[in-house]
Amino acid sequence: MRVLITGASGLIGRHAIAALGERGVAIRTFQRSAPLSADVEHVNGDVRTDRAKLCRAARGCDVIVHLAGRGDVAESRRDPVGYGELNASGTLHALEAARHAGAALVFAGTQRVYPPRPEPCREDDVLQPDSPYGYAKWVAELWCRMVSEHFGVATTILRFFSVYGPGQQPNGGSGVVTIFSRAALANQPLVVQSAGKRDFTDARDVARAICRVVERPNEPRHRVYNIATGHGTTFRELAELVVLITGAPSAVEEHIDEPPGQDLVADISRARSELGYEPCVPLREGLERYVEWLRQSSV
Repeated sequence: MRVLITGASGLIGRHAIAALGERGVAIRTFQRSAPLSADVEHVNGDVRTDRAKLCRAARGCDVIVHLAGRGDVAESRRDPVGYGELNASGTLHALEAARHAGAALVFAGTQRVYPPRPEPCREDDVLQPDSPYGYAKWVAELWCRMVSEHFGVATTILRFFSVYGPGQQPNGGSGVVTIFSRAALANQPLVVQSAGKRDFTDARDVARAICRVVERPNEPRHRVYNIATGHGTTFRELAELVVLITGAPSAVEEHIDEPPGQDLVADISRARSELGYEPCVPLREGLERYVEWLRQSSV
């Protein structure tokens, strides 16, 4: 089996390459930056503008794992066109490459298509994004369904929830795990700005979910899955745990101007029953590994 991964240099891409490589899957990457390893076949290109090159890169591949995208909610409000070009139109180009190659496509969806609320998010819930980022991902999801229904391409949408892990870098105002961890390691205050809960998911669990989909012998024509832990953690709980793990003298400060119940926590029963997906990394274990990676990478 051969898999083409777009956006392979990102957090999820790095872990997906490692997990698929351990399973003996041949990997080809497509991204603007240099290849991560000489052991992985690489094609340099941009999913927004290099559609013909992307189609050529997909030849001979069984699955395209489409991870290329930008994920900063605040930035998307400043640059909605840029987010539409990459997250939506870039996905349409990847779908076209899958169609011509006769390949299946796995799409990196997001929790941000759901409205924040106290109840767990289910795949069949009414979607209500709160940002251009979420809307661009929603458009991409609709195009996945369209290509499945009209052209027979097997598409799987994996809606990821608050992914973190080694390799995660600061990304504007998103990525609270790295924001809190870096603040603690610098002995700075950790500022909590929301009373909501999030479903913090280790990148290794996300990579295992991708492997589950890639390795399915008979993919359904189109399916959507939440990939998370199914457990919510408040931002204050996260901050306190990061302070405990780092041993920092940092204070945890609250500057909250929203009511409680603005949660994004997943119901993962569908992924459990249909994919055999099971999250394996407890939050504390994942945070300890990430903090250690941050310490080593800053040496």
